Amino acid sequence: MKRIDVNHHWQFRSIDGGSWQSVTLPHDAMIREARDPNTPNGYNTGYYLGGTYEYRTTLHVATPPTAALLEFEGVYPGATVLVNDEPAGELTYGYGDYYLDIAALLKPGANALTVLVDNSRCPNSRWYSGSGIYRPVWLWVADTGDTADSRDLSGLSGPSITRSPSADVTKPAPSDSPEPCDVIRPDAARISTVAIADDDSATIAIDLDQPIGPNQYLWTTVADASGATVARFRGTTGMIPHARLWSPASPALYTARIELCTEVGTVLDVHTERFGIRTLTCDAAHGLRLNGKRMLLNGGCVHHDNGILGAATLPQAEYRRARIMKEQGFNVVRSAHNPLSKAFLDACDEVGLMVMDEAFDMWWMHKTSYDYAGSFRDHYAADLAAMVRKDRNHPSVVLYSIGNEIADTKSPRAAEAARSMRSIIREIDPSRPVIDCVNPISLSLAAKTKAGMNEHDAKVEGEPGLNTTLEHASGPALLAAIDRLMPLALATGIMDRQTDAVFREVDVAGLNYCRQGPEWFHRRHPNRVFCASETYPQEIAYTWPEIRRLPYLIGDFVWTGWDYIGEASVSAWAYTKPEPDGWTAEYGNRAALRGHLTGPYRRYPGLLGGSGLIDITGEPTGQMLYRQVVTGVRRRPAITVRPMQLLYGGGAARPGRTSRFIERGHDGVASWSWDGYEGRDALVQVYSGGRCVRLLLNGRPVGGTGPVRRCMAEFRVPYEPGELTAVAYAADGRELGRDVLVSAGPEVVVSTRCERVPNPYPQDDPRWDDTELVFQSIALTDGHGVVHTTGDRRIMVSSEPARGDAPDAPSCAIRDAELLGVASGNPITTDELAGPTCTTYFGRAMAVWRVATGVPLHSHVTMES
Repeated sequence: MKRIDVNHHWQFRSIDGGSWQSVTLPHDAMIREARDPNTPNGYNTGYYLGGTYEYRTTLHVATPPTAALLEFEGVYPGATVLVNDEPAGELTYGYGDYYLDIAALLKPGANALTVLVDNSRCPNSRWYSGSGIYRPVWLWVADTGDTADSRDLSGLSGPSITRSPSADVTKPAPSDSPEPCDVIRPDAARISTVAIADDDSATIAIDLDQPIGPNQYLWTTVADASGATVARFRGTTGMIPHARLWSPASPALYTARIELCTEVGTVLDVHTERFGIRTLTCDAAHGLRLNGKRMLLNGGCVHHDNGILGAATLPQAEYRRARIMKEQGFNVVRSAHNPLSKAFLDACDEVGLMVMDEAFDMWWMHKTSYDYAGSFRDHYAADLAAMVRKDRNHPSVVLYSIGNEIADTKSPRAAEAARSMRSIIREIDPSRPVIDCVNPISLSLAAKTKAGMNEHDAKVEGEPGLNTTLEHASGPALLAAIDRLMPLALATGIMDRQTDAVFREVDVAGLNYCRQGPEWFHRRHPNRVFCASETYPQEIAYTWPEIRRLPYLIGDFVWTGWDYIGEASVSAWAYTKPEPDGWTAEYGNRAALRGHLTGPYRRYPGLLGGSGLIDITGEPTGQMLYRQVVTGVRRRPAITVRPMQLLYGGGAARPGRTSRFIERGHDGVASWSWDGYEGRDALVQVYSGGRCVRLLLNGRPVGGTGPVRRCMAEFRVPYEPGELTAVAYAADGRELGRDVLVSAGPEVVVSTRCERVPNPYPQDDPRWDDTELVFQSIALTDGHGVVHTTGDRRIMVSSEPARGDAPDAPSCAIRDAELLGVASGNPITTDELAGPTCTTYFGRAMAVWRVATGVPLHSHVTMES
């Protein structure tokens, strides 16, 4: 079927009294709400509000088609869709991909399309969710091979449909249905690698989740990335000679043009699908193998939000995020904890980033009061099937996850649910292993029920939620104590008893925060495959050597690869001697022991989780440097320094105590610019794979020789501006490498650097548009570009010169652009992400613009004195 763009010419309003405004989809309504310390969402969404919203547009139809599918890639938390005021369908999962059959509702001329979104029942998410139509919308009609650009059919108020294709349905017909379709549904085709011969020829199969009529056949043409035709075949199986295999090191992609034809050669419909050729196996003896080669999964968890952009799924931002994660050393991501967008999967295919795509964060038992648990019983099968149909042609996807830290796991019905979900996945795509990710410690604290899959246990299912209860009652100290007790908890055998029934139903047992678990479980289940599916950043020093050594342990997924909005300040460290009026004055390590209380380390103005190895602007943190050293991605040492303005806040002469949260392993900054703290001890941490490290300050040795323990050497060095050098040595005294940091000079200027990211799709693709996102990095630097880490300033970004600007005011090539937001990586700030101002964090911030492709533009950044 042909994809038609339905993302322009929309109007939007808040039903609670808002006026209509023009918007382009994808659109996140929540990011434009004011943050409120009293919102019921609280720290879950970074104190952003929910609300009720209405979207509307007009579809102009010359002749009503007999087949028209309206696709919503994501509307949070769901929606009611109306066509000409008639119900077209309900969207019940905020992360689901839905196709609504609207052919019978269309009429000649103008057709009103209305989408009603209610996100007022809060909290319904443990993290920032966004609100509204935050992913794209498309209209699908039959494609008989006409190459005309469907965008040319669009009027000012919406797309126009001029052809009358044959009928279609929104869901696959039952396998015993005799009724064929005259179109290929957008999610119906599965392209799989059947075999790869010694001469590198590959046999592929084309399967459709729909019947083909007795007088119909498929004709497939396969092209490589350059557009050259490499194969043509009739039927469902064909051979590609000299095939290039997809892998993270060489992400080769092909495109299949699949024609549904009659026996006399008439083309009824055309479907185009991009895919990769590769083999995938997974077992305890050999681990996870891609194209016969064992892959060590160096993974990071990612939420769906795009930081400054909120939840809006703009393809430029999705591509940039995937590219940066790959460049920083990750070779796989885990979606946390819901299906990834199509644009992010496309980006992962292209850059060579493998994916564990996850379906659900809860089953029957709630984690927040109004989350998906209320819909799980009735909708999990359809929503899981939709995810697999969406994912299955992406070569980057190597694992399907059916759940994250599911509290129901210890109840008997959980094994039946896991078996049901595995069966659904196998029927649609038998080629990938299935994983369930369990937190054995939190599971031990969960309630248990004897209710069946279709029975409701109000007492258990209606509780505030396992994760919410644990988070409210914990604080950093409790989780650290639980981690220390892990070996004892394993020895009791309770973890095995509570997880065994579910783990028997899946291919891979995912263990969250259970570092000692794989070897312990392996002695009891030698044929079981394990994955460290969620880990603390500092644990990589333990797990990576084990992953190299143990084939049944396939990888490590750190919490979290990229920082995110919500779960506000869950990982931010608290310093006991903060600056006067600093945000740390409101944070500490006191536990809140009643479920309705929020621990002080989550108070407003908490905004971000704070655990990211890459911050929301795309800047790698000290935690990222540590992981690079441990995994061998980085060969030379890396210097970081604990932030001195937090250690010595309030003018203290000595460092204060630090309340460290276990989900943030390191708090160092790669800087030797600590103006105002001369003579006070800097706590220097050097990450290295060597045996020992020496420091040189302005050419002279300082701090002695530091032994490397778990890839880190630590020093106390009185701060003195200049040049700090770390030299790493092997056991035999050989120098392995060095890292150098220099101090910023006295001058303070605003420096900017712009990264223009074009739409990643080709211009003949309906997903392409003529806009770019410009990621404008902003830093307070000296005249040589060295960043000032202290003395953060309030900045304002605009597309017009501010009054009083000097002629040489800091600028990028940006003018007449749409400013989407300005922010820093600070996890605790009163800033609004969608606004034009923010306060820098360790001297850095970022603005994001949407601009026309190739247009020379100008922006201006000013700072408060």
